[in-house]
Amino acid sequence: MIFDIENSLDVIYVDIIRKIETFGPKIIGGLIIFIIGGIISILLYKFLIFFFKKIKLNQIIDRLKVSFDEEQLSSKEESNKKIKNIKNIAKTNRFTDKIKVDDVVAKSASYYILVVFLRLSIGFIGIYEIEDFLKDVTDYLPNLFVGVLIGFFGIRFANFIYDVVYHTLSISKEKTANIIAEGARIIILFFTLMVFLEYTKIVSMFIINTILIGFISMLALAGGLAFGIGGKEIAREILESFKK
Repeated sequence: MIFDIENSLDVIYVDIIRKIETFGPKIIGGLIIFIIGGIISILLYKFLIFFFKKIKLNQIIDRLKVSFDEEQLSSKEESNKKIKNIKNIAKTNRFTDKIKVDDVVAKSASYYILVVFLRLSIGFIGIYEIEDFLKDVTDYLPNLFVGVLIGFFGIRFANFIYDVVYHTLSISKEKTANIIAEGARIIILFFTLMVFLEYTKIVSMFIINTILIGFISMLALAGGLAFGIGGKEIAREILESFKK
């Protein structure tokens, strides 16, 4: 009985030693690969931050925002109305101002490299199920990253276009200028959303095309009814502004 127990313990011990001899080098190799990936990701992050500061990326992006000279507007009766009209735009700008694009891009790139090396280390160890999952993640992350950037710049550009259209249209009634500017902003935001959905593959292209056709049809119908029934004065003002 004691002899059988000793034999069983010897078998278990030999089996453990063999597994350590088999998987030990793989685990160590996987850790080395992951550590190398971590070092590369840190170096890449620092390089991208340095590069973006050199080209002044944040300053360039900050120019795409609604801005107005309060001192210049304070002498006009319409200043309060103009401030009210851009309050909603300013809220979205305050949200996007908190996002530092250089830091987001640098961190996203460094984390992506880290996940790639994690996948390589897992594959080296031999856990292929997790490696396949990480492969799907690394294949999807670039689309998600591009989609988020498109959404960010789309919001900034839509607000910028609102500001440009609102302050450059020489229309006597401010309400009409606000309608046109807000319409341009909504259209840009809509197409930004469509591109975001396409890149991130949240919905299928069939659904995106259906929504796009419905949106264009809605704009055509709403525009026709507005100008044909209740928007004659607005249409006249728009045409007169283009003539000027």
